[in-house]
Amino acid sequence: MIKRACLSIGLAIFSIVLYSQVNTIKSPYEYFENYGKAHTPHHEVIEYLKYVDDRSERVVLEKYGKSNQGRLLYTLIISNAENIKNREVIRKTNLYNIGIESVQPTITIEKALVWCSFGVHGNEAGTTESVMNIVFQLATANDPKTIQWLNDAVVIIDPSLNPDGYDRYTHWLRNVTGDLMHPGVYDREHNEPWPTGRYNHYYFDLNRDWAWQTQVESQQRNERYNSWMPHIHADFHEMGANENYYFAPAAEPYHTYITPFQRDFQTRIGKNHGAYFDQKGWLYWTREVFDLFYPSYGDTYPTYNGAIGMTYEQAGNSSSGRSIELDNGDTLTINDKITHNTVVALSTIEMGANNAKELIDNFKKYFRESVSNPKGKYKTYIIKNSPSNGRLSQLLDRHGIQYGYASEKRSLSGATLIGTKSGNQNVNVENGDIIIQASQPKSMMLQILMEEDPALSDSLTYDITAWSVPLAYGSQCYGMLSSTKIATSIKPIVMASSRVCDENASSYIMPWNDLTSAKKLGQLHRTGIKARMAVKETSFTGEVVKRGSIVVHRADNKRIPNLRQEVLNIMGEDCRCLSSGFSDKIGDIGGSYFELLSAPKVLSIAGEGTSTTGAGEVWHFFDRVLKYPVTITEWSNFGSVDLSQYNTLVLPEGRYNVGEHGKAIDAWVRKGGRLITLGSATSQLQAIDGVGVEKYAIAAERDAATESDSLAMIKGRTNPYDGMDRRYISQSTAGTIIKNLVDETHPLSFGLGKEYYSLKTNDQYYGLQKGAWNVMTVPQNYWSAGFIGTGLKKKLENTVSFGTKNIDGGQVIFMVDNPLFRGFWDRGLLLFSNAIFLNSRQRSNY
Repeated sequence: MIKRACLSIGLAIFSIVLYSQVNTIKSPYEYFENYGKAHTPHHEVIEYLKYVDDRSERVVLEKYGKSNQGRLLYTLIISNAENIKNREVIRKTNLYNIGIESVQPTITIEKALVWCSFGVHGNEAGTTESVMNIVFQLATANDPKTIQWLNDAVVIIDPSLNPDGYDRYTHWLRNVTGDLMHPGVYDREHNEPWPTGRYNHYYFDLNRDWAWQTQVESQQRNERYNSWMPHIHADFHEMGANENYYFAPAAEPYHTYITPFQRDFQTRIGKNHGAYFDQKGWLYWTREVFDLFYPSYGDTYPTYNGAIGMTYEQAGNSSSGRSIELDNGDTLTINDKITHNTVVALSTIEMGANNAKELIDNFKKYFRESVSNPKGKYKTYIIKNSPSNGRLSQLLDRHGIQYGYASEKRSLSGATLIGTKSGNQNVNVENGDIIIQASQPKSMMLQILMEEDPALSDSLTYDITAWSVPLAYGSQCYGMLSSTKIATSIKPIVMASSRVCDENASSYIMPWNDLTSAKKLGQLHRTGIKARMAVKETSFTGEVVKRGSIVVHRADNKRIPNLRQEVLNIMGEDCRCLSSGFSDKIGDIGGSYFELLSAPKVLSIAGEGTSTTGAGEVWHFFDRVLKYPVTITEWSNFGSVDLSQYNTLVLPEGRYNVGEHGKAIDAWVRKGGRLITLGSATSQLQAIDGVGVEKYAIAAERDAATESDSLAMIKGRTNPYDGMDRRYISQSTAGTIIKNLVDETHPLSFGLGKEYYSLKTNDQYYGLQKGAWNVMTVPQNYWSAGFIGTGLKKKLENTVSFGTKNIDGGQVIFMVDNPLFRGFWDRGLLLFSNAIFLNSRQRSNY
């Protein structure tokens, strides 16, 4: 029977050719009429992989989860029949070798583990399309070299990390194409509409979510990944249609913890790919972009887990459609993508199999040294007990990082509070504090997640340059330079509740100190229970009620049957009860200290002009995190919305023109509406008379800045062309952490403490506003972590990051830094919750 052959080693090693072979497996070219000419929907991709699985002893298709929209997530295990039979032994041997599995298997089998991921960006569809051909080649090959690969290696393939985005793109493409090809760049098949298939259901970029695990696809995939811990991980992508193929080695900066062996193997594997491309006369490039620094990518996350992690980029993406004319006169087709990706995938497997022992030995060494000699500065971390620790510990669990809860009280000296850079402090360890020893198998991942200011070998980076988990969670975290033994337990010691709620309690009080508080207030609102907010601290019979505390009083909820039980069910262990509303000094519950809150009726926007990820961050926060209703309307339909039905409007990041609806928004705010802007949307306010946030509060500040910019332009008139990129970044930041001073008395800051670490991902800055509350500000000589261009760094001094402005009966809340960025800045989620829920009636700005 004539079949498409495996690609053999030699000058024509990876050409797709026909050969005679006795087997019953059809190639994807035979199975599908239009394979290589049109994209295959996800369910048909899986259908073909099941078809091969049913007919090959080399292939096992295993389900590991499902996407937001219910599409099944799979990995394929590919090796020879003996390895497939012993795959659990191979997997457990690898985990035992690196200290993650404590029980040694009765039989141990070591094989190189090569994992290839495809389609994390759904509209880079040629990646998933290529999987079927790669699997066919491996499942049917009879040449000696491929047989040897499958003896020495186990290949793990994830065919579609983002099936929702993949189907969004492929179904759209089928809807706008017919029988004839349209390679001309102006045909609609080359102009994918918003939100594009790049993103998952909630418009999150899953290739930025490996470390933060905010999305269900990431969570399930990470569990699967950590159950294998491969030695090589290749992440297949697409880029602009006129680019040439990109593969390892990566560009600088490399994180300083990346080992010499990992660096060297990047180069060796790249040279192997390059040799095959040279033989075929194909162009490629390396080392110019795509660094190995930010820990949440499909190359860096595996690298920090000991693997050789790599990004591969084939020309294409959604702009290429089924075929597209290139600038050089050639035409790029789906089949070209399949051919190139097959070459690189098989070359990757070849390098894994041919260097199996070296890979395995260095992998063991990586984890052995993680235990015996952790690389990071701190050997012990102490995270003080706080409400956010539950979510932080969940993140640690997802990464397989070992920790415990202090079960003794101790006083230690020589500690450094993360975020201060000042050591030699005393720290009191108490029951319930999280204790993490750096000496553990996942030490490298731990240290990278925890570090406050990673060292950069090059300031030209692809993503944010600081991400410290303790600062993201607002944790009081101490680092110790030595490994300090502290008695711990697996679970925190839970003290028996002393809460007593008399049947005749007049009010129920809940502290406001965490995202959980916001979730509970949202549930109160959804249940129809009226709540008040403490705007000042007071006390009742010695019971202190702090600012921001939520109070439910019987007098406000006469229509709620069984109020007591409803409130206790929602507030849970956080609830305290008062029998009287008469305060100890001043601040009775019926007075001005306790303001009645109105339930937010929230409107936000999406669609053309808005940032896809920005709109998705708002949607995901309300739908999956807060579980509170939000109405999302297309920006193109905004003019027809009856704004009077809403009291809160959230404007996500984007490039849409708010000014075209400026009068309607201005009138709505003045009648009592609450307008919240995120990130770049703040600059849109200047298009609305009376509502805008001014760049400079006074003319003198504006004139001084204008003069400074003009002098810089004059000075730069003779700058050489070379160095342009570095001059540009001097006025920007890829992403840095900045320490803000906080007005603790304002509701926007309730529960956040005296300091707030803001993740800044833009170059926006606004002077301290007049006629507004400058709630969180960047002081002179501020503390920061990560890269900020020298020109921008000085400009951020004495600016406002988060503030409010009262306008007649309404309010504008401007968030210069986006607290919802990628959904992982936990403290930012509480800050945004304050903006949504704590709608204070204070009106004066002075």
